[in-house]
Amino acid sequence: MLLQGVATPRPGVVAMQLGLPLLRVGLLLGLLGAAGCGFGGEANAPAPTLGTIGSTAVAPDDTSAAASDTATDVAATAEGSGGDAMPTTTTGMPTTTIITGWTGATHPLTGLPAVDGVADRPALAVKIGNNDTKSLPQIGIQSADVVYETHIENGVTRFLAIFQSEVPLTVGLVRSARSSDIDLIGNLNRPVFAYWGSNQGVGDEVAEAERQGTFVPVSTNGEGQAFFFRDEARGEAPYNGFLDAAALVASAPGGAPDALFDFGPLPSSAVTTKGIGWRTPRREIDWVWDHATARWLRFHRGAPLLDETGVQLAADNVLVLYVDYRMSDADLESPQSITTGSGDGWLLRDGTITGVTWSRPFIADRWSLADDDTGDRVNLRTGRTWVALARLGEGILLDPERIAELGG
Repeated sequence: MLLQGVATPRPGVVAMQLGLPLLRVGLLLGLLGAAGCGFGGEANAPAPTLGTIGSTAVAPDDTSAAASDTATDVAATAEGSGGDAMPTTTTGMPTTTIITGWTGATHPLTGLPAVDGVADRPALAVKIGNNDTKSLPQIGIQSADVVYETHIENGVTRFLAIFQSEVPLTVGLVRSARSSDIDLIGNLNRPVFAYWGSNQGVGDEVAEAERQGTFVPVSTNGEGQAFFFRDEARGEAPYNGFLDAAALVASAPGGAPDALFDFGPLPSSAVTTKGIGWRTPRREIDWVWDHATARWLRFHRGAPLLDETGVQLAADNVLVLYVDYRMSDADLESPQSITTGSGDGWLLRDGTITGVTWSRPFIADRWSLADDDTGDRVNLRTGRTWVALARLGEGILLDPERIAELGG
């Protein structure tokens, strides 16, 4: 397993006042196998010093958009994005490098070559805030293999980021769990689920899922609470909560998940598009194809959504899955997505869009995608994937005027 980057904990970080010392299990200790069951030792654990665990994302040439004729033809004018309001914006940087004829192991959640072998560590699912500008910028989310975005209450959305091929030192802003999360991560081979508390009803649902072996929960009010901390430089709670993600994963039990999607060639029915939008009562989300990086750039309320380094968040695949929502039994003010069964959707990859039908009979099943015209299997491009769990009718194709507004 390749260990990447060197970093030290960020200044301004303060431990939660939980009556316990802040325990940051050292990555080297965890990687040498010191952690057995549970989440590592209780005393004298060294602070983490390694910025990221995982291997560099590199893509074989037969599925990379960099080698796609379609990608070359689409959005030739989308050289950068961001506009006058964000002069420090850097467009989404490529995370793929071609390896000709790669036949070795691949990371399960991205399909990218695992040049140092597939890491035998569990997936880490983290609930990340997206409520308003106080949540920005999110920390570490650009390293996620998969990011789910779901409705929560008050017409806004929240992220559930899945890390496995790479795990950053710190992830945030960590927020509370929702009922939707439980079924979403039921197909990850007992992942670690990190979140900043919940109401009593959701807590009961989490406890039941733990008893059934769906995942290993880690929160601020139970085992593993010492992996959470607050950074006063980010303001007041609940907008300053962070997770020592790499340290947590290094000490967590479990193994790698299976693939969630099929990866392969571009669907034959794909048609070119420059972007799509997702409109909710209090959200204006856009994804625009960027020819320069061969990725989809994320916009939030008309501005680039940036990571902590000023780089615009981007994805290799964007899946818009139309799902039903009902009110959560645990919280009558919170919508709960229904992510089993089947429905319609869109796949964006390589500068194209394909209409799909998604299927997932049970929570332990992976996502299956079929072309909604031909019924043929639909493959994702290797790389990182964002999944929008939208209500029917919330997705739109962007017109040239909107693309121009966004800088494309």
